[in-house]
Amino acid sequence: MTTDTIWQHLPNLLVILSIFTVGVASPGPATLMIMGTAMGRGRAPAVALSCGVVLGSMVWASVAALGFVAALKASATLFLALKMAGGLYLIFLAARSARSAFTAGPAATPKSAGTGSLKRCFAQGLLLHLTNPKAPLVWLATLSVGVGETAPAAFLMTVILICAFVAMTVFVGYAYLFSTQTASRFYLSIRRPIDALLGVLFGAAAVKILTYRPSW
Repeated sequence: MTTDTIWQHLPNLLVILSIFTVGVASPGPATLMIMGTAMGRGRAPAVALSCGVVLGSMVWASVAALGFVAALKASATLFLALKMAGGLYLIFLAARSARSAFTAGPAATPKSAGTGSLKRCFAQGLLLHLTNPKAPLVWLATLSVGVGETAPAAFLMTVILICAFVAMTVFVGYAYLFSTQTASRFYLSIRRPIDALLGVLFGAAAVKILTYRPSW
């Protein structure tokens, strides 16, 4: 990709980054899970979870950039299956948080997790994003607003890589911020109300996904 191409599409890149950064930093299922993991289990699991979320997001970004979202739009069955998978996974997260909220006693002191735990956290983050049927549509809208149909493929991939860097910066920042001793002590002191709140928010997100109807 030439320098002239970069300068030509620079305003579009700034638009995309603005939309993407606000969306990434805003509270949602992914950010809530990262915060809860950081406070409850420590920094390393939260960073592993963040990596899984970012990889899932980049998968959907690539799908949107390559035009495969058209297949999702064309297949009502495929979209319904993805929507059901995402909703059921969020219901599982809500039930797990609710169970924790009703379990007496303090949570385990946050500490570094073993390799297996880190792999599970990474897989949870990846699954959380891959089962979100709105993710490819949001990416399609974001790229359409900021790029349109004239941008070369090299520019689209550059945008995706830059967004991946932004997402990692934001999510890992959350992981570090909420895994501090102050955050850990705060979490341990009011663990059950926080878990109850996470359960409600995950449940609300599940309802939103399961009742989501695309505009096409």
